Amino acid sequence: MRYLCILILLFLTYNSFGQDFYFGNDLSSVNQMEDAGAIYKENAQPKDVYRIFADHGTNLVRVRLWVDPSWWQSPLQQPAGVKSFYNDIVDVTETIRRSKEAGTKVMLDMHFSDFWADPGRQLVPRKWIGVASDINLLRDSVYNYTKRILTGLNKQGLMPEIVKVGNETNGGFINQIPQDNNSFEVKSTISTSWARHAVLYNAAIKAIREVGATASIKPKIALHFTNKLSGQVWNYQNVINNGITDFDIMGISYYYSWHGGSIQELQSTIASLKSNFPNYQPMVVETGYLWTTKNYDSMANIINDPDPQYLPVCPEKQLEYMIDYTRAVMKGGGIGVVFWEPAWVSTACRTPWGIGSSQDHVAFFDPVNTNFMENGGGRWTEPQFYTDRATQKIIFKVDMTGKDMSKGVYVSGDFTAVNGNWKILPMLDEGNNIFSYYTFLEPGKTGAFYFLNGNDWNLRETVPPECAKANGTDRQYTIPNAQATFLYKFGRCDTPATLPVKVTFKVDMTGQDQTRGVFITGDVSNWAIVKMNPEGNNIFNFTTNLMPDDSLAYYYLTNSTWTDYLNYREKIPSECALVWNSDRRIIVPEVETQIGVVWASCNEFLNTSSHQLQNTQVIRIYPNPAIGKINIKAEFSLENSKLYISNTIGQVLKQIILQSKNGIETISVSDLPTGLYVFRIQNKNTFVTFKVMLQ
Repeated sequence: MRYLCILILLFLTYNSFGQDFYFGNDLSSVNQMEDAGAIYKENAQPKDVYRIFADHGTNLVRVRLWVDPSWWQSPLQQPAGVKSFYNDIVDVTETIRRSKEAGTKVMLDMHFSDFWADPGRQLVPRKWIGVASDINLLRDSVYNYTKRILTGLNKQGLMPEIVKVGNETNGGFINQIPQDNNSFEVKSTISTSWARHAVLYNAAIKAIREVGATASIKPKIALHFTNKLSGQVWNYQNVINNGITDFDIMGISYYYSWHGGSIQELQSTIASLKSNFPNYQPMVVETGYLWTTKNYDSMANIINDPDPQYLPVCPEKQLEYMIDYTRAVMKGGGIGVVFWEPAWVSTACRTPWGIGSSQDHVAFFDPVNTNFMENGGGRWTEPQFYTDRATQKIIFKVDMTGKDMSKGVYVSGDFTAVNGNWKILPMLDEGNNIFSYYTFLEPGKTGAFYFLNGNDWNLRETVPPECAKANGTDRQYTIPNAQATFLYKFGRCDTPATLPVKVTFKVDMTGQDQTRGVFITGDVSNWAIVKMNPEGNNIFNFTTNLMPDDSLAYYYLTNSTWTDYLNYREKIPSECALVWNSDRRIIVPEVETQIGVVWASCNEFLNTSSHQLQNTQVIRIYPNPAIGKINIKAEFSLENSKLYISNTIGQVLKQIILQSKNGIETISVSDLPTGLYVFRIQNKNTFVTFKVMLQ
């Protein structure tokens, strides 16, 4: 009876919290990908892709509709089997049919354009250009088109549950003229008046309501805006002030890569929308997050910047990010989340910008075999993550410094139990010998756990008696009323002396060219060129997690490519170019810090760290250039120090544990080819970096 009550409680909780919540994925490109030869798989077996998503909890499919995309799609040279154009009403009808057959609801994303509609491009459909400046005739075109589309779908039993009027309409609605009839570039803007836009919005809304009045499905109406989270309340107050009031859903886009901010700010934004406009429902109708920074085809990736709170970039972190993201929307009072194009895999299909996919690094299918990645973000829609929003996210971490980690690192505990039996679960390698595993547990719960140095019960850690408070052999946890992390050294009671800390880099770009953006690179980003976020007054920032006492190089640029990068990087004065006489240096403090400098100068306008930059030279490496071997001489013991040997783009090629107590050690480098390398020696108190030429 007790277990029956628990099951009923879980069902009621999910029924009230999860089932009415939209777990959505935009599958607008699926039909074209399949025509191009993509075979979607799960567990290495071909499977209907709509069913794959539905089986993992997707209950809403978003699909993009263009008025007439034939004029720009037909000229593109496509591989055999691919039709001339997609995302017209014929293709969209097929997507809706397949979605409903898989048991999902549908959001029809009406762009009211022949081409992608977004904040910078809201092109009038080619067939309406002749009436574009006559608001009455254009209103009639919008009304008649909307009514015709929905009437046709309704007759086929394919009425969508949600109709979205426009796509990211910050810059207006159906208000731009293309350069010519065969161009998707903007020539001019008809009007920026929201009174004018309101006439067109209301024409589409009227048609939706009229068709829905006699249909078995009465679709909800969504609007859609995108910009920084802080501007969303203004967006909806603006449309309401201009007489656009007969809608149901306040849709927003929020991508970390494009909008900055944080998941916590997202939750606050959703809550603000709910509070300010109680008659409408907030919803994230578009988002996306990467699982790798690698590009698998010739077409450029478009979602490139990870949230620094979710590093390293990997499939597991994509899943964790999306779960936290969705729970934040739920807690803020939102009704759904839609992930954009998670099935746009790499094929030979052509777009106006190239061949392939801009989402191969974001899609939920591996780019080699198109197999659903069980460890990736595709599982974000599964109900198990949302059965009880009162639970807190709990992270278990272990420091494996000095241990052989070749067999992997694992955790077990009562929170892993299935039918009362504990399971051994793998932990994620976060770098710096730290491994993690997260789950969601009830506040106040007390339980037991321990770590294992391999997937074998015999490889569990021996927990010292003074901290084996559970069962006399295991570690014990008690869940607080907030997110928490339990971190220990393997087989010990103490926590690591150093934990990753948040560091924010800021640069003052006053008087500098910012047209291409502002970027940072160096050890602080594993030598990736990362775009910084503008915060106003010519200040740009970048936040990441770093290990205390690490000595790291970095500098700023005004371009995102390594091509001719010297023309765009800052020239740092010698007195603060402490790494390689060219780069800035930070010794990471033990507490959260912010460091702000003026471009190409040593002037600081912000430094919340108590650590000052130092050029400690208490270690020598010789000879340099070297052949076959290299000598290290330090003024202190090198026992348990680490030597990292990297190439010039920051990839670590070798990691060696030094053991010399007298500070003198000889290292063989005969296995490395001729070239320039970066040697970084990490000691408890000293971090020194050298450039070494091997011959």
